[in-house]
Amino acid sequence: MNSEKRYLTKSRFNLASSCPTKLFYTNKNKFTNSKNDDEFLLALAEGGFQVGELAKYYHPNGYNIDTLDIDEAIEQTNKLLLNDKVIIYEAAIKFNYFFIRVDILVKDGNNIDLIEVKAKSFKSEKNFFNKSNYIKPTWIPYFYDVAFQLWVMENALPNYNIKPYLMLADKNKKTSINGLNQFFKITKIGNRKKITVNKTINYDDLGSEILIKIDVGNFVQMIYDGNYKKKTSDKNFIDKIKEYGEYYNLDKLYETDLGLKCKSCEFKDELDIKKSGYFQCWSKVFENFDIHEPNVFDIWNYRQSQKVIDSNIYKMKDIYSTGFVETLNERQYLQVDKTVNKSLTEDIKPELFNEMQKWKFPLHFIDFETCMIAIPFHKNRSPYEQIAFQFSCHTLFSNGTIKHYEWIENDANNFPNYEFVKELKKILDQDDGNIFRYSAHENTVLQQIRNQMIQEDDSRYKELIDWIDTITYRKCSMNPKNKIVGDRNMIDLLDYVKKYYYHPKMKGSNSLKYVLPAIFSDSDFIKNKYSQKIDFGTHLKNKTIWKIDNQTNEICNPYQLLENKYKNLNIDENQLYFLDEKIEDGAAAMLAYSKLQFTDMTNQERKLLTSALLQYCELDTLAMVMIYEHWNSLK
Repeated sequence: MNSEKRYLTKSRFNLASSCPTKLFYTNKNKFTNSKNDDEFLLALAEGGFQVGELAKYYHPNGYNIDTLDIDEAIEQTNKLLLNDKVIIYEAAIKFNYFFIRVDILVKDGNNIDLIEVKAKSFKSEKNFFNKSNYIKPTWIPYFYDVAFQLWVMENALPNYNIKPYLMLADKNKKTSINGLNQFFKITKIGNRKKITVNKTINYDDLGSEILIKIDVGNFVQMIYDGNYKKKTSDKNFIDKIKEYGEYYNLDKLYETDLGLKCKSCEFKDELDIKKSGYFQCWSKVFENFDIHEPNVFDIWNYRQSQKVIDSNIYKMKDIYSTGFVETLNERQYLQVDKTVNKSLTEDIKPELFNEMQKWKFPLHFIDFETCMIAIPFHKNRSPYEQIAFQFSCHTLFSNGTIKHYEWIENDANNFPNYEFVKELKKILDQDDGNIFRYSAHENTVLQQIRNQMIQEDDSRYKELIDWIDTITYRKCSMNPKNKIVGDRNMIDLLDYVKKYYYHPKMKGSNSLKYVLPAIFSDSDFIKNKYSQKIDFGTHLKNKTIWKIDNQTNEICNPYQLLENKYKNLNIDENQLYFLDEKIEDGAAAMLAYSKLQFTDMTNQERKLLTSALLQYCELDTLAMVMIYEHWNSLK
């Protein structure tokens, strides 16, 4: 393999497009890169890898360049290009120090189709544009990707007429078969995961096509011409390609201004600043830079970060002591004030207790686990159609009694949504107590299922549709600014956290994963009750939720106490996605459900995976109960 030349690839160009300084940090072991695993898990969960394989079957009889050796891959590609007609998967194209792997290359004489496959949903080309007729920012990286590849190909293969395409998941189409996903299995080999394709399948086995190929030549030209967004001082797109390529080839650091883009930098490492590219950048601008000191990025929902940084300010305490303090809203000021003054006391507004007096028992706290994937599991479903496969409900009665209910669909053959609503209705229809969710997710999901029912057979599902209307709200079709609100509309507990409650340990987050540990650190009620084995629940019954870590002497994060369901699993680890891991976030739950859709799972694996999902979801609704209990103890 050519180890001397440093090639600018499409992924590195996309990285540089977000911040060219990152080119210096990427692909080096001495710098931390947190996105490596995160992006892989997300692509795995949403079916991104499977979409790439499916696209190949829509272009059959091609040759796959699967070698990782760059020189060898280029040689194989060039030999295949000698054919008058050929289809190549992962074609390797090089020009100077630019190197790309084309997802699908279709050559017919002097014409070449460059096809970039993305597991992104498509509804209409209108969705590519905003109201000003510029390309939407969410789509720009995709067109950048194709534009970069086209430039490399046109320079490497100047005698060909090359047309660029995006191949996307078409939300206008539906699958005509069940189990399309089962043709493309993900397996684990060591620390790597790969797609294993059922070798016996052919095009006809796949049913109707659910991907769409879009000619994006005009969009690429907009990128080249620079009229795809409002005019800026940015360099010409092709000049950027050349400049980034030169810097990467020479392994030179590309200096850029600090800004809002730094907030989500994947090269940030707070434990080892020597491995932190983020620290390298910021310490050059700010003398005695402390990566641990509270800064502008820590402020909840703060929209003035760029202006603050442009004024050579980044510390939270400097915002507090300058005119920028006037840019903070009430909750932001509360956070900054407590942080700067090192206050660890929680802040709770008396209006919260007034609201709580209105709540009607029993109180139901619900949480859904859902999945939206590119390749549908079931017949007559579209890419990225909502699937609700699990719920948890904790019900708190006025006498303090707590009951837990749960439901999950783990049968790969069943589309779960309608049974999901039926089972939820059975539980919540037993009384007229208030129903609580945490964020708008549950409302959105029920509205999506409602629309599915209407499209399928509104008379058949009328009772369920009417019931959904009672516990949700939706936009009025005649006037989207108005809402149609159900008589028993769910209460969003997150809204009450935002309006009435703050604890310094929440920092800039209102997520349950932050709110619950913060409450654990302060609440005597929670400590006294949950440091004992709890006498209710399903998978958490007889568990101790409030614990002290013997090594750190800190209160344990309850989500990190979830039992590892796989440690005693006596099967080949290549069959598992989650060996030695726990389900403790939504992406992992989504991926676990995807795993359940494969019919060749052992009963033991299916049982343990189901148990892990149920345990995670149960803790989410118990967390909501504990938030209520803590607030109630302060009345």
